[in-house]
Amino acid sequence: MSPEANNLQDLRFLILKLLSEPLSDAEIEKLNALIQSDGGANEAAALIDQLCAFTDSGNLDSMAMAEVLSEAMAYESPTGTLSRSSARNETLSCDLDDPLDRPSVGWMKSPWLLALVASNLLIASLVWSSAKQWLAQRPPAEIGVPAISPQLVSMTACIWSSSSESDPTVGSSIKHGENLELMEGIAEIRIGEGTPGEALVRLEGPAGIFIRGDGQLELRHGILTAKSLGTGSGNMMVDGPIGEVSIDGQSSIGLVSNGMQSELHVFTGRALVKPLAVSTSHELCLVDGEAVRFSPQPNGDHLAIMFEASLSSFVSARSSAFDPLNLDKKYAETVLESKPSVYWRFEEISGEPPYHVANEGSADNMDAVLIGEPGWRQYGENQVCELGRLGSSSGFHSSGLWPAKPLDQYTIEMWVKPELYHHGELLCMHERVQEEDGRYPHTVILETLAQHWKNDLEGLRPNTLRFVHRTPASGVVLEGSNVVASRPYKVRVWQHIAAVKKGERISVWLDGRLTAEHSDVSVLNNNMQIVIGQLYLSRAERRFVGQIDEVAIYDRSLSPKELRSHIKAAGRLVDVGDSETTSK
Repeated sequence: MSPEANNLQDLRFLILKLLSEPLSDAEIEKLNALIQSDGGANEAAALIDQLCAFTDSGNLDSMAMAEVLSEAMAYESPTGTLSRSSARNETLSCDLDDPLDRPSVGWMKSPWLLALVASNLLIASLVWSSAKQWLAQRPPAEIGVPAISPQLVSMTACIWSSSSESDPTVGSSIKHGENLELMEGIAEIRIGEGTPGEALVRLEGPAGIFIRGDGQLELRHGILTAKSLGTGSGNMMVDGPIGEVSIDGQSSIGLVSNGMQSELHVFTGRALVKPLAVSTSHELCLVDGEAVRFSPQPNGDHLAIMFEASLSSFVSARSSAFDPLNLDKKYAETVLESKPSVYWRFEEISGEPPYHVANEGSADNMDAVLIGEPGWRQYGENQVCELGRLGSSSGFHSSGLWPAKPLDQYTIEMWVKPELYHHGELLCMHERVQEEDGRYPHTVILETLAQHWKNDLEGLRPNTLRFVHRTPASGVVLEGSNVVASRPYKVRVWQHIAAVKKGERISVWLDGRLTAEHSDVSVLNNNMQIVIGQLYLSRAERRFVGQIDEVAIYDRSLSPKELRSHIKAAGRLVDVGDSETTSK
């Protein structure tokens, strides 16, 4: 890698790190130098442009990022670089109260900030702190004028229940009195636009909400996060099983309701909750970093337990641009030394429609043909595939069939970054002949699981990996051997996943660690269709939403040592956990 490429890689790493934690003095000094180097400002603008997308913009409001932006515009920085002022708290407080009253000295001395402004990015990242002045300049809502209807402003590949009164689309208004059931995905809704109660709400499926007559929301079940962009006290209201939650302006909260328990997390600002039934009858006031959980008691009352608020409990709090996957030729050479039959790198697409990704493995006629319109994301010199983010199913299918003969051992490995907790297909193999009900009999399924409530999968561990081996192939959900990982996968973090069959033993591995295994003497049937990103070649079910890279399939079982050598070649840490004694 050239020195210039190394510099840009370091620049991206430091910006992404800044979203979740403060930088050291040495890192801040390095960040300044990199941003002001050739191409640095443009690279920073391009990265933050990605971070300003729907699912990422919240992290630009992190305390670490706010401190840097605040200090970059403050008086104390005579050189125009990012510094750690002894008066950090006072500077930050002043900027948040009146962010646009500062003179332009700091801006002129920070050329990288000018590059961001030129791309309309800094305004997006400061929307949190500048909303007070912006709203103050807007005409107030007139008394007696009907409440403004909420609008769906963005979403991932969402699946709405057929029982919903409408199928929401981006840019459309949502009628008062309407029930919405989000089965999968993350939907962002703006309520009260142009009023003191304006807010951005993110609903994480599965969840259900009701639109009240005043345009406010009632959470029936599931998870939501909300940012109140207005001013004053108690301008935004959310009803729910927990009771009535009143949220102050410039505050951010999270609500969880799973049927048995309800939680309120306050990330910034203040919120009041009026419990429906609780041993303490008065309102509870929560401020920055506080949370409360309400649990039902045998006497019909609810017990309130205070604890620390946690952003990590909410999927939409973490940037999907966090954790870059920088793989180089050394990694590919390491994988090829293990002699894969199929190896899809996703570095480029070839041919004419339908386009395909060339197979770099040994099997003939096993290219990956595009399904729909996959997206692409660049991490340094490495390109990865992004599925499900355009609101429709996307993925790949093999141009031919595999394996050529039945196998009593095989391995599937890939790098995966799920966008959210959901039920989505990473890779599956099914027969080419369709059954009468429209399904295809599967012999292999490797997928992410979510919480299931009333179907055959409700007894399986949620938010984990599921590896299914079936012989003969079948379309019955729980037939065959179901291996469910003992620990959850991570959201918006790259993970190395492997499914291995070796004789009578099948197992699933996460970051080099054995998470579950099962016994199955049956072989893998030959001539199977391989599909990535959805359950069937011709039907968009169980869509995977997230990023994938470096898919490799072998006609033999890879040893734990080989799997771990691939992880190390990627510059990643191996998680051996407690499995070291069983995975040699």
